[in-house]
Amino acid sequence: MFSFLFVDTERVWRGGQGQLFTLLEGLHRHGHRVHLICHPKTLLETRARELNLSVHPVSIRSELGLLSFFRLLGILKKVRPDVLAFNTPRAILIGTVASQIVSTRAKIVFRRVNFPLHKNFYTRFKYTWGVDSVVAISESIRLQLQVCGIPAFKIRTIYEGIDLSLYPRRIREKARAPGKPVIVGTVAHLSAEKGIQYLIEAAELIPDAKRQIRFVIVGDGARREQLCRFAQERGLADIFEFTGFHPSTSQFVKSFDIFALPSLSEGLSSAILEAMASSLPIIATKVGGIPELVTDGENGLLVSPGDAGALAGAIKRLVDDPEEAWRMGERGRDRMEQQFTIERKISETEILCSALLQRSANS
Repeated sequence: MFSFLFVDTERVWRGGQGQLFTLLEGLHRHGHRVHLICHPKTLLETRARELNLSVHPVSIRSELGLLSFFRLLGILKKVRPDVLAFNTPRAILIGTVASQIVSTRAKIVFRRVNFPLHKNFYTRFKYTWGVDSVVAISESIRLQLQVCGIPAFKIRTIYEGIDLSLYPRRIREKARAPGKPVIVGTVAHLSAEKGIQYLIEAAELIPDAKRQIRFVIVGDGARREQLCRFAQERGLADIFEFTGFHPSTSQFVKSFDIFALPSLSEGLSSAILEAMASSLPIIATKVGGIPELVTDGENGLLVSPGDAGALAGAIKRLVDDPEEAWRMGERGRDRMEQQFTIERKISETEILCSALLQRSANS
């Protein structure tokens, strides 16, 4: 069994924090000693404490902050983990420097977003000096890291996974009740890259949308008020529901008929994985790691980012053809069972760490 110290500096709960939490939970369940450094008074801290993990609340506001460095160094001296793992980039440099003082056998960086790295010496140095492996959660991210100068031999793809026991296979309704609208839903942090405005524009283009469809947007973020106004200005406020942030989204997802995510950039969407586990057909954009989850015409429909017309056409197609929508949802669930389980994710992480620690022992 190994000891881990994970570091996450975010103040909000987004997909990356959900992905980290399932990893912490799985490693803990497998008997590893798991410690977590995270921002104080966050949902991540609360959930980690509920698991009885060792949590060390530290506010890391700067990549070069001396106070943060000394606090992290003190925790390293106390914990002395086998593996030091960074879930977010802000603490990589100070953490790696600290690990040179308190010897740590393996250092891992998890890269969960598809944004390009800055192509400069500092960024390449931060991601390579003293770092044994960079884990990409999709092939798209792996290729992006290589383009940005990270050596291929340092990068390992480990896909995300879902605990499918939490998502029983969907039971099909015999027939939709007359007048019951189709629920098109999404779960997203409401930031610009999620492209939710295009979902609103698409709704405006769908004939009889007000009679046939309801849109449910689960999540919060800087653009929430702007998106609410956007829907209202187009006379769509009565068919768009903005629920705000919810720590558990599974009940919302299970109430959807179609899942739509019009992202402009995406690493590997946890929300799409959750929707596939719930046997929902997916409508999404051909960006980042999404095509690694969704095959156009098989378990969903893919459209170009920023194309409201194509998005409207995809929604209308599945609303009008519930048989096709059902088949796509079933294929998505099958793909989850074959490729995206939580046990595979934990197992591949353990195999990587074991190899890194063995290499350290032999060096």
